[in-house]
Amino acid sequence: MKHLIFLLAVMSLTACTTTPPREIVTDPDKKWQQRKTELSEIKDWVLSGRVAIINGDESWFLNMDWQRHDEKYILDLSGPFGTGHAQLTGTDEGVVLVDSDKNFFTADSPDRLLQEVTGLRMPVKGLLYWMRGIPNWNIKNEKETLDDYGRLALLQQDGWRVRFKRYLDVERHELPQKIFLDGYNLKVKIFVDQWDLNSRKFININGES
Repeated sequence: MKHLIFLLAVMSLTACTTTPPREIVTDPDKKWQQRKTELSEIKDWVLSGRVAIINGDESWFLNMDWQRHDEKYILDLSGPFGTGHAQLTGTDEGVVLVDSDKNFFTADSPDRLLQEVTGLRMPVKGLLYWMRGIPNWNIKNEKETLDDYGRLALLQQDGWRVRFKRYLDVERHELPQKIFLDGYNLKVKIFVDQWDLNSRKFININGES
């Protein structure tokens, strides 16, 4: 029953509609270099979506709200796991995690902290780049494949195989809407419901300023 519910949830996510690519490009590599520069300049975003994490016979389905402004970010994850809710706040000085009981935990690495406190494994540091459809420039690429539109289609980096399955037209950018990750015996599927590149201040998970 658990897996049936999970399968139906994942299937419902694939029903989202997206804007078609703007144009087929004659030189995907040249277009990619231009896109990579533009996407690297995006430092402010608010997005909401859902995450499916599969580890063998176990699976979790989470809601995700992620905000980033300059070098600070707040990632909220909620769902049927350990604490039920976790909020990661990252800055240049480190990471703080607050669980649903208002317990505070600190570390240098968001990935390690999230796993130690909640049991969930997500490559948060990598996703700060991958969510924009670009590689983490601090880590060497193992493989990079483009689609016919000069967008990143496949990336192998830091032990993860990242597949960009669908893009969404957001203002003058095409940003990932569906990302599938495989690595460390895990499968992570991310579905973005909404992107906002205009917000310049943090909001709480209830939508208040």
